[in-house]
Amino acid sequence: MSEDQNLSGEGSYYVDEEAGELVLKNEGVEERFIIDDEVLFDGSKYLVLVPVEIDEEEEAEALVLKMVDEGDESYLSIIESEDEFQNVRERYLSK
Repeated sequence: MSEDQNLSGEGSYYVDEEAGELVLKNEGVEERFIIDDEVLFDGSKYLVLVPVEIDEEEEAEALVLKMVDEGDESYLSIIESEDEFQNVRERYLSK
């Protein structure tokens, strides 16, 4: 299991290598995701995450987070620009 990394805003994340899942931790609550894909766009890497636990009656919704490197630290960030999100979404769907 890798050590905790920062998540923009509050919380942290780590990769549970044994389970092959990315775990987001926020205020003591853990959410587990499968890394469905990595998308490279405009020099940045984005992770497409799908919840491990999916309600069978609902369609799974993916979460897309941007990996940001600043010096020796890296963190995941929410995409705030609608244009940036749409460009990453189009790349993902065209694979």
